[in-house]
Amino acid sequence: MNDQRTLRIGEVTLSPGMQHLAEALATCMQCGTCTASCPVAHEMDYTPRQILHLIELGMEQEVLSSRAMWVCASCFHCTARCPRGIEIADVMAALRNQATAQGYKPDKVMTFSKAFMTVVNHYGRVFEPELIIRYGLGTNPLALVGQAPFGISMFLKNKLPLRPDRMEDLREVRAIFDRSEKERSET
Repeated sequence: MNDQRTLRIGEVTLSPGMQHLAEALATCMQCGTCTASCPVAHEMDYTPRQILHLIELGMEQEVLSSRAMWVCASCFHCTARCPRGIEIADVMAALRNQATAQGYKPDKVMTFSKAFMTVVNHYGRVFEPELIIRYGLGTNPLALVGQAPFGISMFLKNKLPLRPDRMEDLREVRAIFDRSEKERSET
């Protein structure tokens, strides 16, 4: 780690990719409000508080290989309730970007997250049939065949549309995705 941009906090050396996150988290007092506010913390391998602590400890590989950032619902409860004003949901988004950029092996949660974001970017909202197909192809394509009877049953009951319901104006949604892509390329 001879990079001049390497940040040292105490005895911990952080790579340039984690530097901005560590700086953003410098005021965290580990109160646990983020975890207490998180509606999906019970599904995470590390809670939001633990993720912040792992970053502080410089455990980059442990953080980037975790499922927590992929399970995060981006509901911003943690951000709204943080007594230090730390934008924890944005940290989780940055971790997703960094994990993807560094080639950490996708698991089912990451595959679902990517499929979901692709569909929302395309239509401005979720189109369930395409989401199911993208997720199925990314995890277990043969399982899609087994789900066909269920899909047909939902379609016959008018619970599954064949055509997506697109937003009339996708400019705002696309602007969000463009901004996210720009931020990803800057890290």
